[in-house]
Amino acid sequence: MAERALMDDSGSLGVWDPVAVPNKVRRVLHLPPAAVALAGLVLLASVHGALSNECKPPHPRPKVFLKNMGACDFNLDALEYRGTPTEQAMCLMRGLDRSRNLGPRLEALPAALDGRIGRDSGLPSREVLSDYLSKQNLEMDFATHLWQPLSRAEDNNPLAPAARYFVIHDTSGPNYGRRAFPDDIDTSSKINNLTNYVCADGWAKAHIVINRTGDMLLDHDFAVPWRETKFERAVDFVGTLKGLFVHVELIQPRRSAPGTRRRNDAQPPNPSFTTTQYDRLALLYTVASVRAGHWLIPAFHAAIDAGIRDGHDDPMGFDVESFASSLELLMEKLRGPEQVQAAHQ
Repeated sequence: MAERALMDDSGSLGVWDPVAVPNKVRRVLHLPPAAVALAGLVLLASVHGALSNECKPPHPRPKVFLKNMGACDFNLDALEYRGTPTEQAMCLMRGLDRSRNLGPRLEALPAALDGRIGRDSGLPSREVLSDYLSKQNLEMDFATHLWQPLSRAEDNNPLAPAARYFVIHDTSGPNYGRRAFPDDIDTSSKINNLTNYVCADGWAKAHIVINRTGDMLLDHDFAVPWRETKFERAVDFVGTLKGLFVHVELIQPRRSAPGTRRRNDAQPPNPSFTTTQYDRLALLYTVASVRAGHWLIPAFHAAIDAGIRDGHDDPMGFDVESFASSLELLMEKLRGPEQVQAAHQ
């Protein structure tokens, strides 16, 4: 176990109307009390400017046609990938190699994931998780919706399966080209400004965005069916997959990698993501899984879109072990010191 601590506890069918909270910036301000008021004024000014942002493509996006059911063999009848939940995760949690081809399947998963994915055991209670979220100043965005279901496939068809896949993305920007990364990429207000991802028209790409300091932007509640991969949008499915996946973006600046074409974004920072981002991602994974009633199957955007023209490469440099470590630390936090001590005896 890594020796570190978590943050301080300081529709279309007209049958079911999901709870939606789009276009709101929710931030955990890591500031001394004297600075909070000023920061709030600055944030409000930023939000006012961002609300003019419209993200809906001005023209219809190109249609996506599939040659097959993907590198992990999606079964359209069952609305899931081939294999057990753990086997699916080992296929879906892999990125691209230096040749821009999908890497090999994982041979194993860290124990914190292997012992949970697809199971309903080991989930914290809604009450315990709600209390923790409230102490993190996340009650309005996440705690209040813990008793709400996740989205369902077929655009929230009440008879379709609930969301099964927790898809991890990165923003792949800003792109610094041939310039070096600034020393302050993990704290820079310019890079980590979440208002850059606010969409006034409700067309934000992901359900949630996490910046490198751990602040989060909730664009769509997990009950809202949304699509962010080309695979989901493929004409082969006629919208069937909308709602089967939930999506989380991690802010990651990029730059051009040497030895490749002049304009590229193949070089992430080192580390690719911050410890705080992994901690927040583990928290959101737990929130979504509690709402589902079982641990969801984590997946990478790159693996889902592998083999599709102009498919994505994110999340680049994602460390599965770090994610699993953050999840285990969160579980210990939620169990409390008495239960943790008893478990180790």
